[in-house]
Amino acid sequence: MLREEILWVRIAPGSALDERDLAARFEVSRTPIREALLLLAGERLVQFLPNRTSIVAPFSLDNAGDYLDTALIISRAVARAAALSGRAEAAVLNERVQRFVQAVEAEDWEASLRSSLEVLRHLAGLSGNIFLIKFFDEVIDGGMRMWVLHYYPNATADERRVAVGRLEALAEAVLAGDAAASDSAIEQMILAEIAIIARSLEPQFGAEMRLDRFGQGLDAL
Repeated sequence: MLREEILWVRIAPGSALDERDLAARFEVSRTPIREALLLLAGERLVQFLPNRTSIVAPFSLDNAGDYLDTALIISRAVARAAALSGRAEAAVLNERVQRFVQAVEAEDWEASLRSSLEVLRHLAGLSGNIFLIKFFDEVIDGGMRMWVLHYYPNATADERRVAVGRLEALAEAVLAGDAAASDSAIEQMILAEIAIIARSLEPQFGAEMRLDRFGQGLDAL
């Protein structure tokens, strides 16, 4: 539960994690709380400070490029493996895609993200490759806060509708057993999402401010 709240930014990055408060909230002793914090520290979701205080790991983009490269490579591998597996069932896959469509239509961004990730995890499962499934799960969790903080709040209604078409194209390619088309579909989907994340980091007003008058004293008035 604590991990879920950190990944979905219900507990803000940098927030203190008081063992006593958490023990009272979850109605357990402090021992399992400490064990949970240690496990989360191993996933780089919690940090221990020198004064023995624990905090939610701050969200940083210092390795975002490495992460996005890895996410793109593994996602493309998942799409190709799912298409080549021959295990995809139209009824099952289309039902998952429709959950995403309904969430987008309802403008429920959390349900949209959950349902799209459900589709991708289902594709990973179709591969039957335990290593691909494991690492893909880690990649999804590793970037969850980036999507929560920078993608969905900044994607427009039109961009979300286009995302529906991209996910449907991915499902169609997998069901057709077309590895190349599946690869291309998921690549376009992720690159479009990355473009929105990058846009969210652009200055909102600073570039439009006139600064040429500063330093000119009364002459600027």
